[in-house]
Amino acid sequence: MKRRTELFTRYILPHKRLIYSICIKFTFEECDIEDNYSEVLVNFYRYIETYNPERPLKSWIYAVAQRHVYDLNKRNTGLKASDNVDVSDLPDLNEGDQVSCNCMGMDNYEQYYNDDILEALDQLTPIHKEALLLQQAGYKMEEIVEISFQNGNLKTKNMDTIKSRIFLAKKQMRSLLTRDGHAKQQ
Repeated sequence: MKRRTELFTRYILPHKRLIYSICIKFTFEECDIEDNYSEVLVNFYRYIETYNPERPLKSWIYAVAQRHVYDLNKRNTGLKASDNVDVSDLPDLNEGDQVSCNCMGMDNYEQYYNDDILEALDQLTPIHKEALLLQQAGYKMEEIVEISFQNGNLKTKNMDTIKSRIFLAKKQMRSLLTRDGHAKQQ
C-alpha cells in the first residue's frame, strides 16, 4: 500500500491535468467528466504497480485513461431495464452494414492514413492486415476473432492466433515506418 501510494505520487499526480484533459476529450456526457476523472484516478492508483518505468509514461497514461473512460462511457450510456424503451422506435440494426463517416472500418481506412502507411499496410499479408486494421478500428480481441473466423481467415476461434497476427503486423509496420508514420529511408 505504501509503495503504491509512493508510485502514484511520483508518476500520476504530476500529470493530473493531462488525465483531466483526456477525460474531457473522451467523455460522452459533460455531466460525467468529474465522475470519470475520479474513477480514472482510482484506476491508476489501483494498477500503478503495472507501469513499467522503461516505457514512456505519458503514452501509458494516455492509453490507460482513454480505455478506462471508454469503458465508463459504455457503462454510463448502457440502457437499463427500467428505461422502458419501445423497441419499435429503434432503427433496424440489420439495415446496411455501412460504417459511419466518423469511424474507421475495413472499407474506409484509406482516408485515415497517409500514403506511406497505406503502402506499408499493403506489404502485410491479408490475414495480418485484417487483424491489425480491425484492432485499429476499435474492435475488441473477441470481436476480431469472430470476424476473422466468419471471413474464413481463422480455422478455429483462437485468440492467441489473432494476438500473434497483430503482434507480427505491428512488428513489420515498425520495420517499414518511422515513429511519425513515414517510410524509412532504405
